Amino acid sequence: MVIDFSKQIGKKLAIVEKRKTRLIDIETITYLECDGYITTIYLINHEKIDVSKLLKQFENELTEYGFIRANHKSIVNPRFITGILATNCGKIIQINNSEIKVSRRKAFLFKIYTRN
Repeated sequence: MVIDFSKQIGKKLAIVEKRKTRLIDIETITYLECDGYITTIYLINHEKIDVSKLLKQFENELTEYGFIRANHKSIVNPRFITGILATNCGKIIQINNSEIKVSRRKAFLFKIYTRN
């Protein structure tokens, strides 16, 4: 599986934040994490943006840019993965200083990614 990160360059994601539409560069998104109906977008500059939008909706928008669903609560931009740890509880990926657990059903995607 080869991910073409150049597709991310210059692309914007429109989000509604506090009743205002904001455009963020897709290439600056490190990962997204949901808690109920609120999704938090984590950016490379450590900014966090809370959005009232389902993670599934973001998954539909960002998959074409190489983003991968890691588990039922997280989508990651593989461009920013700094490490993958194998533990007795499964795999954990590292992005910046954060650790995100990879579900057993999604682990194969990260195995394919690490081979390339």
